[in-house]
Amino acid sequence: MQKEIFAPILPIAKFDTLDEAIDMANDCEYGLTSSIYTQNLDIAMRASREIKFGETYINRENFEAMQGFHAGFRKSGIGGADGKHGLEEYLATHVVYLQYNTRKQ
Repeated sequence: MQKEIFAPILPIAKFDTLDEAIDMANDCEYGLTSSIYTQNLDIAMRASREIKFGETYINRENFEAMQGFHAGFRKSGIGGADGKHGLEEYLATHVVYLQYNTRKQ
């Protein structure tokens, strides 16, 4: 899981702690898109803050919104030079997409 592959694959790795999962996610030279699946909003928000990726999708598929900002970190992406965000091209931007469903009890 060290290469940036643009193909329909699903890499899976076991981990024991959230710290270990974050370390594994950041242990590469790329950082275009990441996904987090969890029912715990605290875990989702902590992970999205600590992983080094330009886009993070939480509990949803990875297609940015039409008005979204396509970004990348490290050796991935173009740094976000589209639309009105072109002026922010030299900033490190991290977009988080979250689908959060509350349950009535």
